[in-house]
Amino acid sequence: MKTMGIASRVPVLLLTMSAQGVAGWASFFLSPASIEIAASLSLPFSWIGWQVGTVYGATLFGCLFSGRVIARIGASRSLQISMLLTIFGAVLATSLSASSLGVFWLFLGTIFIGLGYAFTNPAASELLILFSGKGGGLIFSLKQSSVPLGLVAAGIATPLCTQHWGWQSSAFPIVAAALVSIIFLERSHLRFSRTLADKQRRQQLASRYSANVSGRGGVRGIMMGISPLRGISRLCKTPHLFWLAMASVSLSPIQMVVMGYTSPFAVDYLGYGLLAGGFLLSLSQCATFVARPLWGVMSDRFFEARRMIGLLAIASGCFSLSLLLLPRGADFLLAAILFSLLAACAVGWNGLFMMSLAVMSRQRRAARRDSDGSATSMSVSEATSSALFFTYGSCFIGPVLVPTIIDWTGGNYAFVFALYGVLGMVAATYCLRRSLRSRIAH
Repeated sequence: MKTMGIASRVPVLLLTMSAQGVAGWASFFLSPASIEIAASLSLPFSWIGWQVGTVYGATLFGCLFSGRVIARIGASRSLQISMLLTIFGAVLATSLSASSLGVFWLFLGTIFIGLGYAFTNPAASELLILFSGKGGGLIFSLKQSSVPLGLVAAGIATPLCTQHWGWQSSAFPIVAAALVSIIFLERSHLRFSRTLADKQRRQQLASRYSANVSGRGGVRGIMMGISPLRGISRLCKTPHLFWLAMASVSLSPIQMVVMGYTSPFAVDYLGYGLLAGGFLLSLSQCATFVARPLWGVMSDRFFEARRMIGLLAIASGCFSLSLLLLPRGADFLLAAILFSLLAACAVGWNGLFMMSLAVMSRQRRAARRDSDGSATSMSVSEATSSALFFTYGSCFIGPVLVPTIIDWTGGNYAFVFALYGVLGMVAATYCLRRSLRSRIAH
C-alpha cells in the first residue's frame, strides 16, 4: 500500500475529523435540550440516559458488519453512508416529534444515528493508516479529538436553536455539516480509491462476492459475504489484536465514569453548585482535547503506542486513587487540577488505541501476503470494527453498576472512581503485556 505525500495529510485528516465530529455531535445533540424535550414529550427527566444508551447499543450492533461493508465499498463511500444515516436519524428524531408516536420516532432516529457512528472509526482508520509511519500517533490522536469538538458544537448549537426556533430545529446544523462533509468526500473519493486500492485484495473480494451471489443468490449472498461474526472470530484468533481489544475493554469503564459522573461528583460529593460542577466537566473535556495530540507526539517520539497506553492506564489508576484524598468542600482549583489530569489520562488513550489496531492489522496482512501470496487476514476496517464491538460493549455495560456502588457506599463517588481506575489499570496492564508478547504474524 502506498503512503500518501505530506501535502495530502491535512485534507484527509480534516475530512475524517469532520465526519467523526459530526457523528459525535449527532450522538449527543439532544442532551443540552433534554429538559425541554422531556416536557414536550411527557418523558421523565432521566430519559436522556436511555437515549445515549440507545446510541451505544446501535453502534455496538453496527460494528458487527461495518468493517466488512467498508472492505467492500471503500472508506470514503462508507463515511458518506455514515453521514447519510446521521442526517436521516437526526431528522427522524426531531421532525416527527409532534405526532402521537413522537417518542418512538425519536428513538428510531437515535438508532440510525448510532448505526452511522459505527462506520466512522473503522473507515477513518482505513484512510489514516496511510500515515502509520512517523507521526501516526499524532494524526490518529488528532482525529479522535474531533469527538470532544462535536460535543462542544452540540453544547453551543442546540441551546441556540432551541431558544430561537424550538428543540426540533437542533437537527438543522447537523444536516448542514453532514452535507458539507459528503460533498468534500465525494470530491476526494477518486483520489482515495486510487491510493487505497489494493489490486489483489479487490480481486479477491470480487471473486468472493461472485461466488456468494452465484452460490446463494442475490441479497442472501451479499449478506453472507458480510458475515457479521466473521471479523470477531478472526480477532479472537489473533492474540496481539485480541489482547489490545481487551485492554480497551478494561479502560472504557473508567473513561465513561469520568465523562458521566464528574459533575455529580462535584455537586453531590464535593458540595459545589451546578454551574461549578458543569465548569469542572468542561475543564476536564478541554484537558482531554489537549492531551490526546500530546500523547500521540510522545508515542511517536519515545514510546510504542501500546506501552504509552499502559503508562496512561497506570496514571489513570493513580489519579483516580488521589480523589479519595479530596475532602468534601475541597478547594475548586485542586479539584480542577486532579480531574483534568485524570480525564487527560483516562479519556486520552483512544487515538493510540486506534493507531495500534490499524498498524498491527496492516502489518499482519502484509506478513500473510508475503508468506503465502494471499491476503486472508483482516483489513484495517474489519479489525477496527471487531475490536470496537468489545469496546462499545464495555462502554454500554461498565457504568451500569455505578449507581448501585454509590448507594452501597453512601454516596461516595470517590470510591467508585478509585475502584474503576485501579481495576482498569491492573486489567489493561495485563492485557497490553500479553499483546506485546504476541507475534505480529502469529
